[in-house]
Amino acid sequence: IITVSNYERERIIEKLHLPEDRVRTVYNACSEHFQAKHSEDELLAFKQKMNLPERYVLFLGNTDPKKNVYGVMAALKKLKEENKLPLPLVMPDLDREYLHRILHELKATHLTDNIVTCGYIPNHELPGIISNATMFLYPSLRESFGIPLLEAMACGVPVITSNTSSMPEVAADAALFIDPFRPETLAEKIEL
Repeated sequence: IITVSNYERERIIEKLHLPEDRVRTVYNACSEHFQAKHSEDELLAFKQKMNLPERYVLFLGNTDPKKNVYGVMAALKKLKEENKLPLPLVMPDLDREYLHRILHELKATHLTDNIVTCGYIPNHELPGIISNATMFLYPSLRESFGIPLLEAMACGVPVITSNTSSMPEVAADAALFIDPFRPETLAEKIEL
């Protein structure tokens, strides 16, 4: 059996009661187009094409609860209440209705002005939105691997991610880690 991280390898061995030598880890990689090689003019052109803010924090997530949109919004709410929200948050391809439900639940609909939802970004254009970001958030509750971590690091963007499941294994010493179950830890790192 081949799996994508030692974290998942240990889960498979435990759940299926397999000998350790029957399960191997082969790590994922990101596509070659995720690189920190874009010129300033290319980055500016992409930013203008997508109507992105001058500086922003990027969060790639979806409606899957493990992506922790709720925790990200709770962290933003805390920063906004303390007048410490440094930059707008760009959230491509996130369902606005889902986002509004979370903001309503958190009593934080005022955060809408600090959030940019720019629709679907094709994979070949993801390096543009990642490379333009001031920081990349990936505070998932659980991941088997987390390819977006590699993509952001390959683009040379600082990463904040979770201290759970495979993410410390994937990001190693190249990211800041937070407890995804405590939104205040994400707020503290964003504020840095």
